[in-house]
Amino acid sequence: MFALRALGWLIGLLGFFFLAVTGLAFAFLDDPPLAFKILGGVGAAMMAGWLFLDWGSLKDLGKDQTVLRSTTASFAALLALGIVVTTNIVVHRYDERWDLTETKRYTLAPQSVEVAGKLDREIEVIAFFRSGMPQEANFRELMGRYQEHTTLLKVDYYDPWASPTMAEQNDVRTDTPVVILKVGDNVQRLDTELNEQAITSALVRVNSSVQHSVCVVTGHGELELMDDQGIDGLGFAKQKLEGVNYKVSAISLLQAPPTPESCEVVVLASPRAELLAPERDRLAQYVAAGGGLLVMVDPNLTPETAADLSRYGVKVGNDVVVEPDPYRQTQGGRSYVMLDESSFDIHPITEKLRGGALMGVVRSVGKGTEIAGLNVQVLASASETSWAETAFTDPEDAWERNEGIDLVGKVPLIAAVEVTDPSAVRTTTDVSWSAPVEGASVPPAADGAPTLPPKAGGKVVVYGDGDFFTNKLITLGVNQDLFLNAVAWVVGEEDQITIRPNEAGSGKLNLNLITVFLSCVVAIVVAPGIAVIGAVGTWLRRRRL
Repeated sequence: MFALRALGWLIGLLGFFFLAVTGLAFAFLDDPPLAFKILGGVGAAMMAGWLFLDWGSLKDLGKDQTVLRSTTASFAALLALGIVVTTNIVVHRYDERWDLTETKRYTLAPQSVEVAGKLDREIEVIAFFRSGMPQEANFRELMGRYQEHTTLLKVDYYDPWASPTMAEQNDVRTDTPVVILKVGDNVQRLDTELNEQAITSALVRVNSSVQHSVCVVTGHGELELMDDQGIDGLGFAKQKLEGVNYKVSAISLLQAPPTPESCEVVVLASPRAELLAPERDRLAQYVAAGGGLLVMVDPNLTPETAADLSRYGVKVGNDVVVEPDPYRQTQGGRSYVMLDESSFDIHPITEKLRGGALMGVVRSVGKGTEIAGLNVQVLASASETSWAETAFTDPEDAWERNEGIDLVGKVPLIAAVEVTDPSAVRTTTDVSWSAPVEGASVPPAADGAPTLPPKAGGKVVVYGDGDFFTNKLITLGVNQDLFLNAVAWVVGEEDQITIRPNEAGSGKLNLNLITVFLSCVVAIVVAPGIAVIGAVGTWLRRRRL
């Protein structure tokens, strides 16, 4: 009998050992070999055999209260150990993180995820950090997030003092952090900003062999392309375009008419003076030849240029959009228009937008007279309570919503046009012109210059405001995406229509004077006061005992 019990305990001990080995294999191997699975089955069978052979002794032990309490305590300890081991196994095999910060500070933006996931070649990343630099830990954590979505990022870290040869080969002559990205002879160098936006932009540039061209029209008082200091400049917009591998340059419509080969996108950014008829015709020829045009027209400016957009099937109102909804107002007052996700229609430019946008003083931009061969769609509208004020020259206090005079409710703000029939685009300033029948040639421009070869696929996007992509507003909400997605849609670069990282959302806690005062009162008076009152109450109760 004793020998049988001893054999049972030996079998049980071996079974427990086999189960432990199998558990470790499943914890640290993604796909354990079949031998471990068989070993686990054998272990479970041996444990069952032990229980069968020694069941009588175990039953007798269960009647002893001391043994019962000890067994209960041991079982609780084993249960706790099992929970800890199981939790570690699950965490090891299914690594998940949740970003609970308001600005999703520790989550890559959709564009970064797409860029990392679509890398088609190995990128060598060489990072130089002096030992002990706090920026290194932040960079390592950020690169780890990229490497969760790709295996093609090879990152090596060096201390320029400890590895002087490597630093000299890469022309690193400073103690500040330097990161170099390489694909063959294509090299991108980051030595100022190492945030997500800078890294994603560098990945796009180093992985792409195509550089699209964006031409910004000058000569009519447009927003200044090179100004990255003033609030009304376009310097930030230029930087963001260059960050995703666009070549940005200025163009004069009279000196160098655009062609789809020289300018894939032409941007007319809030002109203060009218475009001449030949200039407007050259833009129309360009669109009819398959070019892409982005136009921003501010209220109470260039009425002829605004009206000329009707040749693309777009109606630009001579008005100012008023937003009376208090939840959509900002410091700009009623004439500033705040958009949310419900403001956007379904279109490649807007369908991925998640968040709000802010436009400055804006005029209505919607569908005009329908023209066959031109597909026009409104991309964004103001709220149901909005209206387009036509008497905007009166003081703002006198503005009123007038049914039958003003455009009322869901006033359109942005329109997109896709040209399916180039003959539908009027390329002269002759208002009596009508689209020719199929097969007929497009008439020459008014200035006598020959037209470009017609080609379907031209695209036009018209905004009733230019403030939204100036230095002042482009970093707010999804403003940059509202602009950059339009550029990507025009050039047909679908991968770039996305949500980009916005470093403006720093996640800082902004407190006003009242909030600061209340916080001080709670921290200095209320919390210590409660503790003192509790201590005094305890002391008084003890004295009564």
